[in-house]
Amino acid sequence: MPKYYPEVGTKLYLSQQTGSYYVDMVKHPYTVIGHRNGRVVIQECKLVFNGPRYFDTLPDEIQQDPNGEVLELSWAPKKERWQVDKYKTGYPSIAHFGSWDYQPYLD
Repeated sequence: MPKYYPEVGTKLYLSQQTGSYYVDMVKHPYTVIGHRNGRVVIQECKLVFNGPRYFDTLPDEIQQDPNGEVLELSWAPKKERWQVDKYKTGYPSIAHFGSWDYQPYLD
């Protein structure tokens, strides 16, 4: 798959591939807000909970958030994917474009 730039406004979620089932299931929603220096700029979405929130509660709604955290995805040519290693762990978060999804850490 060749390198491509998703359009501004594209929905995506980030997840990891660590080999740990519980870590790999975690998903965080973002939106593409731009492109800069060959990177894709994304912004964290807002999770809306209509009732009490517990560690395993799923949101009732996901919305764009103009105040959300901004990250830059870089292209990984060997893996042919967009990714970010926010915490410098060596296990980058991988971008999955096309929809928002959220899954909390449940271990």
